[in-house]
Amino acid sequence: MENVAAVPDAAAISEEARNGRNRGASLRVGGGGFARPLLKQPQMRERMEVLLEQVRAIIKESNGIQKVMELILSLERLGLDYHYENEIGELLDVVLNSDYDDNNLQLVSLRFYLLRKNRYDVSSDVFNKFQDKQGDFFQSDTNSLLSSYSAAHMRTKGEKVLDKAIYFTKKHLLGTLEHLESPCVEEVYFALLTPPFRRVRILEARSYIPCYEKEPTRNEAILELAKLNFNILQLLFCEELKEVTLWWQKLKVGSNLSFVRDRIVETYFWINGTSYNHKYSYSRIIATKITTFMTIIDDILDTYGSTEESMQLAEAINRWDEGAVDVLPEYMKDIYLYLLETFRSFEEHLGPGKSYRVVYLKESASIIFTS
Repeated sequence: MENVAAVPDAAAISEEARNGRNRGASLRVGGGGFARPLLKQPQMRERMEVLLEQVRAIIKESNGIQKVMELILSLERLGLDYHYENEIGELLDVVLNSDYDDNNLQLVSLRFYLLRKNRYDVSSDVFNKFQDKQGDFFQSDTNSLLSSYSAAHMRTKGEKVLDKAIYFTKKHLLGTLEHLESPCVEEVYFALLTPPFRRVRILEARSYIPCYEKEPTRNEAILELAKLNFNILQLLFCEELKEVTLWWQKLKVGSNLSFVRDRIVETYFWINGTSYNHKYSYSRIIATKITTFMTIIDDILDTYGSTEESMQLAEAINRWDEGAVDVLPEYMKDIYLYLLETFRSFEEHLGPGKSYRVVYLKESASIIFTS
């Protein structure tokens, strides 16, 4: 087997892309009219409800394995799939149990990618027939290579056929970059930089909306919904970021944190990358605040506090009690009290029926903070 590591890295891909035709223009993805909403939020939400039902009808009326899979892929890449989890689940069951052309590499790859990405147990043996006797893959068109490249990244340890597929498809896709036209060149370029399933979902939606808009087979209702969904999420994310930023500024003003890394925006962006779903809004806020405290405590333990002070902080964290502030050095007291205040705010937000969950959050936080 050829050495997969020998394939050119991202720097080489970028260089290839810069040498490609129309490179300067083809990477511009902004300005599509969806970054800044023109309608007010109530109007946006009202229009979104109408579009959600229109697209739901489109999903239910979809037929033909290839068209169904292409629809699912578009919904996922546009960031709309979380609105239709049940409907997409039913379609994937149909895809799993239906006959398909197993001699069509693009179709086989797309089927494998969607099923495995959504936790279906499918075998990688379906790719064996696309290899020659020496184990090399047959040359194919760009769309099939791109689909195979994405599918191969769903590999698990020991799947040699997918290891070979990544090497083969990456090498040949690199060779095609300078000959491709927009929008195909962008698809290949971004896939080589970051395989689809590894991308931050909301950024994937932002990148893919302009590409989908250029597709001759696009559905106008799906396109409009994707833009509106992005706008509404963007407004929500701004509100979340505002809340955690004000929370962080309050902590900085009340405490001497000159030695602590100031990365609240970076932390929020990282947490947002784990889940952009609208219903997990407060979960993102909680996770951002806890991760920020992890950074503060890490800086105290590793770079600022003495061994004795670190042990005192660990003792106080395990107690979760304002009385423990007496064992702390002066510079830690405000930080510790703000930690307790933050967790109390979690309890208040969750309310009587759900505040018990904070007990388990404290237990986990104690382990993380003091490990």
